[in-house]
Amino acid sequence: MVFSLCLIGASVGRAQGQSEPFEPPPPPEEHAPVIAGEVHLDVVFPFADRPLCPPGDACVFGGGGGIGGLIEWRYPTGWAIGAGYDVWLLDGNGVHELSTLQALRFVARRFFLRERQLHPFVGAAIGGLLFGDAFRRNAGGGLVDVFAGFELEIVPTLAFVVGIGVRLFATSGFTSRSDEVERAQKFGVDGAAMLQVGLALTP
Repeated sequence: MVFSLCLIGASVGRAQGQSEPFEPPPPPEEHAPVIAGEVHLDVVFPFADRPLCPPGDACVFGGGGGIGGLIEWRYPTGWAIGAGYDVWLLDGNGVHELSTLQALRFVARRFFLRERQLHPFVGAAIGGLLFGDAFRRNAGGGLVDVFAGFELEIVPTLAFVVGIGVRLFATSGFTSRSDEVERAQKFGVDGAAMLQVGLALTP
């Protein structure tokens, strides 16, 4: 009987010696960032157009819409950085067949309440642009965007996105071909408000 108890005790001791100590998972802040993609549609409302539209001349910077995309790295802390491209298709008021504004942007965003289904965010972007008649390059320039919005999770990897923002930009000077009007000859800032709706995918 004593011999059997000794054998059992030795077996338990060996089993305990072979077991690995428990290691807790790393905190969320140490997790690797994930890559997310977003596509969105824009509705554009210009509110400042004096450089592109001199007084007394037809305006080439009217309202319209656009489409864009964004790829970003999202960190467990709630920060995200990425790059995106969008194109606006705008009313050229007969001077341009279709005014187009193409933008390449570098974006930073901060998400809140990520543990919930609704994630508010704020962000900003800087970038370069091309403005012209129907995708022809009439002028280059730079831009600054500020925006806010929210993501609503449909499933854990797919979310509906709504945002509002403001874009301020300046272009180099050019002469519109159809009416020979000199535009943006002096430095000035054009601006538009934008409403965005889209989808975000996080694999």
